Amino acid sequence: MLNRLSDIRQFLLGWIHSLSGRLSLMATLVLLVFLVVLSGVLEKAYRTSLDEAKARELQLHIYTLLAVAEPDGDNLLLPLNLPEPRFNQPDSGLIGAVMDARGRVIWRSPSALSLPNFSELPLPLPLRQGQQVFAEIQLPDSTVPYSSFRQGIAWGLDNELQFTFVVLEDAGPLQAQVYQFNTTLWRWLGIGALALIAVQLLVLHWGLAPLRQVTSALKNMQRGGADTLQGKFPKELVPLTDNLNLLIENERRQREKTRHTLGDLAHSLKTPLAVLKGMDVAGNPQAAQQALAEQVERMDGIISYQLKRAVATSPKSILRGVAVQPMAEKILAALDKVYRDKTIDAELLCDPSVLFYGDEGDLMEMLGNLLDNGYKYGGGKLLVSAKNTDDRRGLEITIADNGPGLSEEQWQQVVQRGVRADEQQQGQGIGLAVVVDIVESYHGSIAIASPSDAADMDLGGLTLRVTL
Repeated sequence: MLNRLSDIRQFLLGWIHSLSGRLSLMATLVLLVFLVVLSGVLEKAYRTSLDEAKARELQLHIYTLLAVAEPDGDNLLLPLNLPEPRFNQPDSGLIGAVMDARGRVIWRSPSALSLPNFSELPLPLPLRQGQQVFAEIQLPDSTVPYSSFRQGIAWGLDNELQFTFVVLEDAGPLQAQVYQFNTTLWRWLGIGALALIAVQLLVLHWGLAPLRQVTSALKNMQRGGADTLQGKFPKELVPLTDNLNLLIENERRQREKTRHTLGDLAHSLKTPLAVLKGMDVAGNPQAAQQALAEQVERMDGIISYQLKRAVATSPKSILRGVAVQPMAEKILAALDKVYRDKTIDAELLCDPSVLFYGDEGDLMEMLGNLLDNGYKYGGGKLLVSAKNTDDRRGLEITIADNGPGLSEEQWQQVVQRGVRADEQQQGQGIGLAVVVDIVESYHGSIAIASPSDAADMDLGGLTLRVTL
């Protein structure tokens, strides 16, 4: 028994902590509160309607008494047999009475004879002419409440006689009607609530089906059934599944890149290490020293290049966009200090709203290498433009200088690692190769822009266009 209770408790806790459980519980609570409020409003409206109908009915009885009443000095006389038979029958539940201006009961119908303390009516002071009051009262020595209607009447030529006509009726049937209405109301509201809860559970089950589909796709991928999340998902979940697939692809690419980089590094270091092993240090120390320096420099370049390749992330990031303008301004300011012995006129054309949807380090690596080449090989004038493409997640960067430029054949050579356009300049010749790797990892392109395609950016030298 205890184990069963524990299992039920664990199930309920798990259900409450689930998304469907929370939504079901909250929707059910809202539904119950709504039904309670609705029942109260309907009961109030029904009771008000009954009271208004009862007040009109009792007022008609007062008009019946007024029709047969006759003045007798300061009093009123009413016949023994009244037009309404219930006034003539004891314990009929309908009672009529007349009060004078001092609140004394000066007449009561025969139906009130069974109430010995009727003269002690728990009523306020007599009413003014035309004043009407409907209320529910409790008579002395009576176990049931009565509905009462009172109306102030003036009699005489100068309205000198003031009377208050009172009609009372047993409120039991009225309360029975209200009880019957409440019973019927709650019966149908309960049936409706159960039906709505059942429909709500079905709707939640159907509405949350895409999330279960995502969960199933994740489990299938974990079991090795697929490499990505596969399925037809609603448009609200497409960004989520796309970003998850992008994250998965990023992780896979980065893992492969790390493995390839380590393999490339090991392979690239074999030759320098072989040279170092074969040096004749004792026989020709000077040549050995020169070879050592060359191979160490070569190994340093290889390691630097492979490390840069290893940290170059890929695919368009699922992170927030990186503002391009402050990044470009920061790099240009740094290059102005590095090349302060040159007179470089650099102009940046970039709106503050332009964003790069990728890794900030990739953007810095690309701009740093491209702008450094512009400062290094340009003729002193540099024009940089950046803008988002039509899909708003793409980026187009154009860098133009007034240097000697490159032919298409030269361009294909300088993007190879270790190749530099100007051997007189210091460097390892891997900057552009890293840029190309980064651009390709984002499925973008980098190429020399033709004068016709970049007429507004052409400075007479090299014009590069990067599209991501």
